Amino acid sequence: MQIKELRDLTVSAVVLALAFGIALSGGLKAFGQPASLLRVAGMAFAAVSTSFILHELAHRLIARNSGYFAEYAMWPAGLMIALGSSLLGFIFAAPGAVVIRHSPGSAATPEQHRQNIGLISIAGPVTNITLALVFMALDYFNPTLLFFLGARINTWLAIFNLLPFGPLDGAKIFLWSKPAWGAAVAAAGLLYLSQGYLF
Repeated sequence: MQIKELRDLTVSAVVLALAFGIALSGGLKAFGQPASLLRVAGMAFAAVSTSFILHELAHRLIARNSGYFAEYAMWPAGLMIALGSSLLGFIFAAPGAVVIRHSPGSAATPEQHRQNIGLISIAGPVTNITLALVFMALDYFNPTLLFFLGARINTWLAIFNLLPFGPLDGAKIFLWSKPAWGAAVAAAGLLYLSQGYLF
């Protein structure tokens, strides 16, 4: 991993953790209880470190195994939007994405390319769904704020990224395979319903 990619992942994770900490603490009113905000933000950082980073690394791993160049790049404006929305008590996060390019000499047909992009895209939400289940199980046997936040943050990231719009994973998955997109949405939706409201 290049220094720039490591820096982008680290900065994105820290900013997202702060945004989740603010949103989960009630938005602007969180600043009235700084000790509580710091505690929640710290726990959110631990959860984001697994949820967001593993989500992006899953994209990267599948892309590289499929013969593509892949590298995470942050989007500063998206990070600012995440912080701004957190002040209102919710998160709209587009911190960056794994940039994918054809490797020289790639012989993939358009259909193979579309399938590869679909598999690369679904890897992130599937990672979050799996992590949410792990955190829910851990929280069931040993209830803690860390496990609670881990389950909720992973569920939120799965649902958000599965929206079939714009550059989000959901749009690429929907284009590749509607049944795969529907199954992922159903799994994330069941997780959401089992946890109640996220914010």
